[in-house]
Amino acid sequence: MKNFIKWSKRIGLGLITLIVLLLLVGFVFERISRNDAEKINPDGSFAEVGDHRLHYFKKGNGGPTVVFETALDPGGHLQWYNIQQELPTSYTSFSYDRAGILWSDRGHNPKSGEEIAGELHLLLEKANVPKPYILVGHSFGGTLVRFFVNKYPEDVAGVILVDSQCPNDKKYLSPKLFKMVNQGLPEGFLKFANNFGLVRLVFKNMFPKNKQYQHQNAIMPALLYKSAEAVFEEQDQMRSIKKEASKIHSFGSIPLYVLTAEDQKRYDSFIKDGKLKSEMINAWTKMQKDFLILSTNSKQILVPNSGHYLNQEQPKVIENAINDMIKEIIAPQ
Repeated sequence: MKNFIKWSKRIGLGLITLIVLLLLVGFVFERISRNDAEKINPDGSFAEVGDHRLHYFKKGNGGPTVVFETALDPGGHLQWYNIQQELPTSYTSFSYDRAGILWSDRGHNPKSGEEIAGELHLLLEKANVPKPYILVGHSFGGTLVRFFVNKYPEDVAGVILVDSQCPNDKKYLSPKLFKMVNQGLPEGFLKFANNFGLVRLVFKNMFPKNKQYQHQNAIMPALLYKSAEAVFEEQDQMRSIKKEASKIHSFGSIPLYVLTAEDQKRYDSFIKDGKLKSEMINAWTKMQKDFLILSTNSKQILVPNSGHYLNQEQPKVIENAINDMIKEIIAPQ
């Protein structure tokens, strides 16, 4: 028994030593990686927005301007990078990194829907892109778009919601499912892990591992250490942002396209219970259809072979929707 206890203590001490050593190696590796990341040249340009700079990526020079708003995502403008390469340069496409994401400074403004919309509006003014704007919002970005439309309706020519989050999803979901889908990332652990390079493993599959996304897969992991902090902060404010967004009920007659993913297997890795999965699919279908009420000039585009990230799985559908809306807007002129 004494020998067993002695060897147990030795094994335990050895494991602790190994863990400490691995954490130390991870800490050193993370600091070297962050130093190297600071040397990467930005994709686009910067503009001063209050007390900080925001990074944006612009293509084309004509009007109107298509403005992309990203999901709760450390990839920032990179989620739209490939789509922007395919859009005509006869009009302008504009993506950006929200405060704290990728190359954008965090600044001191709170992470509220109102402030994010205000920062984007000022950024567009500083970047001198042509008005009016067509807003394209994916997931959480679709919720943020509501604040922009509500605050600056005279500058908005159209809205495209890409499998958008529903800010008042609580009324569509059972308590159990609502809790499951709104639990968020394990922030405490991930903030700790971010110091040792472990967060890179959590987000390593943000983009497909093929040549088409070579650029994104080189940039996003390198700058993830700072982007992750901003994502955690946005997640902290998610409840209040959704609460305020749910009070915005109308875009008036501004043209609205609702792009909805319909792959029936898109929740397989997230929800194992068949009954809950069926409830989620039906609820999401109802939420997406109800978005049409936001505008008196709206239509829904169903995308049967895509999961939530349409911008990666079915980018052509988004490109076509943008081009169609451009034609709809300029036709009367």
